[in-house]
Amino acid sequence: MKKIYWIVTFLIVAGCSVSKVNKEKSLAPDHAELIDYLFRECVGERPGANILVIKKGKIIHQKSYGLANVEEKIKATPETNYRIASVTKQFTAMAIMILVHQEKLSYETKLTAIFPDFPSYGDDISVRHIVTHQSGLIDYNGFFADDRTEQMLDAEVLDSLITSDSTYFTPGSKYQYSNTGYAVLAQIIEKVSNQSFADFLDKEIFQKLEMTNSTVFELDESIANRAFGYIEKEDSIIFNDQSLTSAIQGDGGIYSSTLDYYKWDQALYTDKLVPQTLLEDAFYNWDNHTRTDKEGCGYGWFIDFRNGIKILNHSGGTAGFEHQVLRIPELELTVVLFTNRVWTGRFVWYNANALASIFSDYKVQMPIEIIVRKEIEQNGIERGIYTYDKLKNDARYETKLTTLSHLGFAFLRINRLEEAKAIFFKAQSANPNYFGGYFGAGMLFKKTGETGKAIEYFEKAIKIGAEDEPRSIARAKKELKKLKESTNGQ
Repeated sequence: MKKIYWIVTFLIVAGCSVSKVNKEKSLAPDHAELIDYLFRECVGERPGANILVIKKGKIIHQKSYGLANVEEKIKATPETNYRIASVTKQFTAMAIMILVHQEKLSYETKLTAIFPDFPSYGDDISVRHIVTHQSGLIDYNGFFADDRTEQMLDAEVLDSLITSDSTYFTPGSKYQYSNTGYAVLAQIIEKVSNQSFADFLDKEIFQKLEMTNSTVFELDESIANRAFGYIEKEDSIIFNDQSLTSAIQGDGGIYSSTLDYYKWDQALYTDKLVPQTLLEDAFYNWDNHTRTDKEGCGYGWFIDFRNGIKILNHSGGTAGFEHQVLRIPELELTVVLFTNRVWTGRFVWYNANALASIFSDYKVQMPIEIIVRKEIEQNGIERGIYTYDKLKNDARYETKLTTLSHLGFAFLRINRLEEAKAIFFKAQSANPNYFGGYFGAGMLFKKTGETGKAIEYFEKAIKIGAEDEPRSIARAKKELKKLKESTNGQ
């Protein structure tokens, strides 16, 4: 392999090259064109992706894009193994469910009952609190020394928690996504089963489902059909396969392929691993120890509702990899998108939802950003805005208050400044009481060096405010302060 560059970033323009693997029914020409557009920038010798669409038990659409290994020019295939990052959490949660089914563990078991050396604050943290991200455990990134060079492992996460003395909040009182918690779950699985996390998953999940291509990452162990991670920066493709946390297993350490994921997805309709009565709990939100029908978090899954349809989903992101899985049991539809590249903005989310929309006949709404961006890139900004106005009230398309400002930032990131400007102004006229278009204009004018205009629009954004997006308003205040200080200093 070429020299490894350690880079932490999540902003990059992405896409993929097309290589048809399997298609059981033909797509309408406009849908085929749209899918090609979604993965347009991975054409040629660039890092890519695999997509898989499952409907009523069959693979109805499958494609491989780009390269799994850029240096060796190895193409991606349906057997390519990606480090699936936080998509791993549904497997870790399943391992906990298996131990509960085996009556070796209870969801109400407290951390101190499993690890007697754990501090007393563990008396209030149950297994269910951890699996549903309600534990309040400290983020393991806070345990890193500035000069650290070795990768952290799950056991060290647990050891670091044992030396700490508090949580972020009272366990069970709120939700806060926790990678730390899932590293701890891996250690619980090892302690209770008396097996390594990797061996337990292999025996209890992978072998039972014949997922022969899947494995848990272990240092110095080879991985068959392995994809390597990359970042594209300007005209360079940079090898970016590992970080200091990517060897942690419980929160993101599984390597798997889309074909193996098909076996996993189908098993979730059966009793192969645990009875459906037990498995069903994974697909509901939990408030402390109470199951609810609300949007929220289950066991390794997020739960959303759109148009009254329940959508189970989880993303995955780590050095050089980004993924998205959408699972819609009501429609027996699953979309899997594994990629060995870093994407800009929320493109993996948008692309997966676009596929779900296409293959559900728009029962799942199409993100309107995709259609409008395509029109702008192919036919110009005026056509794009016309398309937005035409489709914004069409029930087949999802339009949010944030739609235009997010789209404007997508063009701002790639220095398409005229398009970004037009979109931010459209956002202001379409939603004059929403801060997003003004904040976007402030960032645009800051970039173009028009300080006076930037100050004007940051002030407007702050005046309007946004209780549900405090970070954006805090950013606007910070940018405004810096601009005023620079102006006064001249």
